[in-house]
Amino acid sequence: MDSTTTLNKLKEQAEINALKRLQNQFGTSEQLEQIEQHISRNEKTKNMIENQLKSAIQSHFISVNSCMDQLKDVNKNMIEVKDTIYSIQEEYKTISHLENTLGELRKEAMKHKQLKSAKENVQNILNVHDLSKKAQQHIDDENILLAHKCIFDMEKCRNDILEELGNTSDKNHNIDDIKLVEEFFKKVKELQKTLHNHIFVTIKRMHDVSKSRPEQLVTALRIIAREEALDEYWIKKKQETGFAPSDRPRRWREECFETIRQLIDTKLQGCRILERETDEFWFSKHLGNISSRFLEDLEVVKKLCEPCFPPSMKLFDFYAETVHESISKYFLQLIDSDQIKEREFYILLEWINNTYKSEYLFGNPKLNFDVNKLPDLLDESYYQKVVNNYSQYNISTINVWLQNTLDKSFKEWMANSKPIEIESCYESNLPNDIHTISAQQFSTINIITDDRLLREFLKNFVNLFNNFIDSLKDNVASFRAYHSKQTQSIDFLVRMITTSNDCIRLRNYFISIRDRYDTFMDKDEVGGPNDVYELLGAKTIAISDLCLEYIIDDMTKCLDEKYFKILLTRDWVGDDSIVDTIINTSHDYMQDLRYLKPESQLTVLVKWHNRIKVEYMKGFFQNMSSIVRKFQFTSADERKRFSAKFTKEIFSLEEWFKTMSSTLPNKKNAFDFEAVNLMNKILHSDDPEFLYMEIASLVKKCPNLTSDMLFALLSLRGDISKADYKEKFEDYIKPQVQAPQAKNSKSPGTAGGKDIRHDEAIAILKKEMKIQ
Repeated sequence: MDSTTTLNKLKEQAEINALKRLQNQFGTSEQLEQIEQHISRNEKTKNMIENQLKSAIQSHFISVNSCMDQLKDVNKNMIEVKDTIYSIQEEYKTISHLENTLGELRKEAMKHKQLKSAKENVQNILNVHDLSKKAQQHIDDENILLAHKCIFDMEKCRNDILEELGNTSDKNHNIDDIKLVEEFFKKVKELQKTLHNHIFVTIKRMHDVSKSRPEQLVTALRIIAREEALDEYWIKKKQETGFAPSDRPRRWREECFETIRQLIDTKLQGCRILERETDEFWFSKHLGNISSRFLEDLEVVKKLCEPCFPPSMKLFDFYAETVHESISKYFLQLIDSDQIKEREFYILLEWINNTYKSEYLFGNPKLNFDVNKLPDLLDESYYQKVVNNYSQYNISTINVWLQNTLDKSFKEWMANSKPIEIESCYESNLPNDIHTISAQQFSTINIITDDRLLREFLKNFVNLFNNFIDSLKDNVASFRAYHSKQTQSIDFLVRMITTSNDCIRLRNYFISIRDRYDTFMDKDEVGGPNDVYELLGAKTIAISDLCLEYIIDDMTKCLDEKYFKILLTRDWVGDDSIVDTIINTSHDYMQDLRYLKPESQLTVLVKWHNRIKVEYMKGFFQNMSSIVRKFQFTSADERKRFSAKFTKEIFSLEEWFKTMSSTLPNKKNAFDFEAVNLMNKILHSDDPEFLYMEIASLVKKCPNLTSDMLFALLSLRGDISKADYKEKFEDYIKPQVQAPQAKNSKSPGTAGGKDIRHDEAIAILKKEMKIQ
């Protein structure tokens, strides 16, 4: 009833507020004219609020359903737990009578244990005074192993009594008893302290003790090992019972290591016997003292001390690493406090790289120590001082020199300077000059032999020569542009040959720098995609290839207008001199190109072979809209004459390429005219079945062949229309034509068990014709 009244009040209040709002909004005639707009806006707001409300209610219902499902699962689990508890209770009733029977047995066992402990402790308590005298006598006689046994027996008696007192119910009374026990066994603590001092004096003097009385050192270490075992026992005991003696764990093993660490720090400070004010060579002598002193100590530790220590302590490794850490901290303190000046800084670098890990210290064969275990002796801040002293100078010097070398080289190009002939190949002084300046810099770095400095220099080396190669590429492009505009004689071909050969030498030099100096690279990275030297070498070889491309462009320009442009046209059919001119011109060029490196000769022959194939392919695809030439056979006889002439020319070209490459390496399958021969067979074929086979072979040979290109080839026959092509050929070859192109056009495919080399010329043609 109350809720209904409240709802009615809210409704009345809302109506009053609405009337007031209407009066305020529509008090004038102009505002009344906008009433439709307000009605529309309010309807949209109402609909939006209703949608939000529906969405909220729906979300609430979903949450409620989810909660109900969870409550059902909880209820089910509670029933299962209840049944399990009930079954446990029922089973417990069957064995509850054993509690009384076993309770009596438990009391008797506890009583027996207490009586046994009391019997043992009574005898030990009576013997405490005698054991104390024996322990002290054994310590005086340096029989510390027997002394430790006496102290152990007394500690065991004390600990058993304290454990029994801790287990009784009268805690207040036990406090007085515990104090009484500790007072009674006070002598044990004194003896234990005396034994501790004796043992750790032996550890501090371990170098001398291992020479004169190694058995004393072994005994001390045996006691440390026993104490470590007792520490572990009482730690476990405390976890189980909650009781452990107040002086456990003692951690004598850790204290032993800390004692050795302090011993090393003291020895290091003692190596400094001179100061700068009294001797200008104090730092060199100081480093010499460190080397000789710690080499002697390490030899003693390796030969005499380590056999006395348990193998688990790995004494020599710990000693060597601690010496390294102490020296590192000591040098950092000297640097931070400005005690090392610039000249002494250089001496320190030389000592670190030429002495520290050499036979004069850690690298001594007698130590048989893997120096690679040691981290860098100096931190990054000191390293930066080294880098700043050398790398900036090297960068500026080399950069200026490289720019001067490039300017000198370009002037030689413009002046038509005669190249140097080395092993029948043209070269310039550029690689020799680069080798000279680089060798000087590496020689300077090797005086210090600082790997970190060498690493930084190698990084700068790669960056510098990346910029150098970019500038060289710009010079080559500028020279070619200059050549294309000049009518006067510039021996462009000789310059491109020389530059190509220079780039190959530079690439080999960069790789030799990596193999000789860069020992920081992972073996897995060498030759991989992240090998910066391979990337730099590839960038250099790209300029060599660019020079070869410019040579091919020059050869093409020589033959393009009068010969290449009329290939596979009616003018070509009646002219037998075209192929002879192509071969003779190619031969003339190759006489000059014999001064290229053998691998470049093969490369330029392959490029020229592909260029010739591209020009022939343009003839085969001349009916494409992007090619100007248009031609179509009118009869089978005309196709036959065409095919015979083409076969004869290709044979002549094949023989010429075989002759020119006969002395070159890696020429196997380099000059393949199979693709254009297949195109010729497609034009010549009269047998439809044979035509299908040839088309399939062509598609496998040229997987990036497009449907338009194939139709242009077939249309050249003159007997296949677009409709015929779509009906008879397109469906047959379309899946193969549209197959994805291999990443490497030279990678072999397979067809009927026979390897097929994909033709590269078709990719070059598509790129020139801008065909996707």
